[in-house]
Amino acid sequence: MSYFGGLGAGKGWNKFNFILTPQQFESIFSELKFYFVITNTRVAIDYTATDKSYVLDGYKDFFNEIIISNKEYDRKDHWSYENKIRLSITDDINKIGFKEIIDKKGIVSDAFKLVDPTEPVINITPFYLTFLENNQSLSIAHMNTEGTIGLELTYPKVISFSNDKFNSVIDTQQFNNHQLYNNLINNIKALSNKAKLQSSTKLYRPNFWISPEAKKVINENRYLKSNSLTII
Repeated sequence: MSYFGGLGAGKGWNKFNFILTPQQFESIFSELKFYFVITNTRVAIDYTATDKSYVLDGYKDFFNEIIISNKEYDRKDHWSYENKIRLSITDDINKIGFKEIIDKKGIVSDAFKLVDPTEPVINITPFYLTFLENNQSLSIAHMNTEGTIGLELTYPKVISFSNDKFNSVIDTQQFNNHQLYNNLINNIKALSNKAKLQSSTKLYRPNFWISPEAKKVINENRYLKSNSLTII
């Protein structure tokens, strides 16, 4: 049973952007029941969930090699790190169903399948800074690989299911993953503060949170340095 998220006038997505150290990222999941799952691409036929250590180690590499790194890297290298932390979270693995992949000849794949959650999941992706020096604007609303700076959690405010042809709009607060999303946000906020970012002429208050520990190393970030930006 497929669903579409973020539908409805004025009812899009809950979003939260943050920067934590790898140790802190791991800590926000402690004492929570959760599973990491790939939902944005096909998976192996025997796939059930993604090993937690794979994701936590992947974030450690992403943090060290991308977020706080000042070295140049090509897009292929960047994607190899980013791909490990682009996935979803659910509180119950039984809410993760699967669909067959059938080609144009009607042959069912014996190597891959599609993930088909029965309830909305929480998504993890990177978030990016975009700084335009000429008009002194700073945004985190757009994809900008060079400005990769942290992680974003998203969860739909409403969804529609395929079993009624997506005609009904359902508030997601009734699902357990809504509480898991809130618990993760609360855990992040307990470790961090709203960010302040200083350019040579202006103080910005972008909509993301950063921990004091991450702040100690974040200004090594290549994009920040190249644009004379400092997170304070």
